[in-house]
Amino acid sequence: MDHNKFVCYCMSVTEGAIKDAVAAGAKTFEDVQQVTGAGSVCGSCIDEVTRLVEEFSREEAH
Repeated sequence: MDHNKFVCYCMSVTEGAIKDAVAAGAKTFEDVQQVTGAGSVCGSCIDEVTRLVEEFSREEAH
């Protein structure tokens, strides 16, 4: 994972910001969207943000 890789360019949200949001308790795309703003402008990143939320949630569970 590249902590500095942008996932949502509209809101300047990185993979690291999504991982941090999940670590802080965000468990769904909607939770992460509320915390970071990712996916709230053009929507082109929704699939990638959702995938990352699922991946990081699985990591947190282990």
